[in-house]
Amino acid sequence: MKAKKGIIGIVIVLFLVVLLSQSFYTINTGQEVVIQRFGKYIGTETQPGINFKLPFIDTRTVVDVNRIYRMEFGFSTVNNTSTSTDMQYEDDFTTSKMLTGDENIAIVETIVQYQIKDPANYVFKVNDIQGTLRTVAESAIRRVIASHTLDEALTENKSGIQSEIMQDLQSICDKYDSGVKIVGVQLQDVNPPQEVDKDFRDVAGAREDKNAYINEANAHKNEIIPLARGEEASLINEAKAYATKRVEDAKAQVTAYQQLYEQYKNGTDVTRTRMYLETMQEVLKGVEIYIMEDNGNMKLLQMQ
Repeated sequence: MKAKKGIIGIVIVLFLVVLLSQSFYTINTGQEVVIQRFGKYIGTETQPGINFKLPFIDTRTVVDVNRIYRMEFGFSTVNNTSTSTDMQYEDDFTTSKMLTGDENIAIVETIVQYQIKDPANYVFKVNDIQGTLRTVAESAIRRVIASHTLDEALTENKSGIQSEIMQDLQSICDKYDSGVKIVGVQLQDVNPPQEVDKDFRDVAGAREDKNAYINEANAHKNEIIPLARGEEASLINEAKAYATKRVEDAKAQVTAYQQLYEQYKNGTDVTRTRMYLETMQEVLKGVEIYIMEDNGNMKLLQMQ
């Protein structure tokens, strides 16, 4: 009888242990837990620490909201070591070959990074969220690449294309209520097909030479223009100084003429005779001049 009671006690203790283990659970920092009761969603627990749920009735799904998830397109990481330089990759040409807007084929390797921003939507809204997200991401990448030229994807507008893919993909995820936030899109490597790779490298080299010549010309322009502007300012200052001098000289001449005119008005006859004699002296310098008066007398006027 005692043995039977002992067995019952052990069973009760075990049941209580199992009950307690099913009633309490721990949430780590950076995690959220989606709670279902009889399969129906009743809420999301976000507080780290020990939390309670109804045993055998409530079920929980742990979601790591701080983790950054990564999807690879055009390649796959086969040896992910601690350092990026030691990582080994394997090409996936089924997802890397894409058609550009100028009807060229490009080998595009892309990385998409995302986080879970709404655990409930992530768990319930989309069936096979991983497969769906991969499909829509590849579709967004191909659609954006197809709207740009190969040169843009290679060098000219790489960052713009990445931003456009990110916005396009986030718009689709929001439309599906997927609970996903796209945090980064990186075109890890974009190359032309191997058959024409050498030709494209030659073109890229020529473009680099062109940019180098443009930069050199701009540097020369930036050197010459300030000198020309300095010379221009110097010439303008000289012209202004010359103009000022001429104006002052003209004003002085006007003043002299005005003074002469005042003297002329004060003694018109005398001034007129003096001016006449001074002019004749200048014109007939060195010539003997005889002036006849009305009475017939002749006088010698020395104009020396």
